[in-house]
Amino acid sequence: MRIVLLLVLAGGAGWGDDALGIWKMNLGRSAFAEERAPRNFTLRIERHAQGEVFTVERTEPDGRSSSDSTILFFDGKPREYQDLDCWGTQSSQRVDKRTVEILRTCEAGAWMRVIRRVNTDRELVLEVNGRRPDGRQVQMLLVLQKQ
Repeated sequence: MRIVLLLVLAGGAGWGDDALGIWKMNLGRSAFAEERAPRNFTLRIERHAQGEVFTVERTEPDGRSSSDSTILFFDGKPREYQDLDCWGTQSSQRVDKRTVEILRTCEAGAWMRVIRRVNTDRELVLEVNGRRPDGRQVQMLLVLQKQ
């Protein structure tokens, strides 16, 4: 039984390693529906004992900067989540070796679904869909390059 457990842990440890690192947005290949493109968008993905640390740093067109970090547990369980715009829950799960789904639901009725996919060893894509508290839809396709 211990051998099976060790094999499962060892095999699972490599899942998603392609996504680890620092990724910067390629503005020319990214698409924003109603959103204004940020001046800068950097994603940092690091190992964590229980999953990954997912950190987004962005600078808006007006120069305001923000940073948001969260732990992705990959077990599909909703956990308490809070940032400036959302008080609610977040869950995350691996769809396959190169794809992760993150779902946030907020008290005000807003929600966001992020599909993170590693296309190649140098390219990561974030497909973002959701709804703001005022009912407006959110749609973005962010193409990021590994640094």
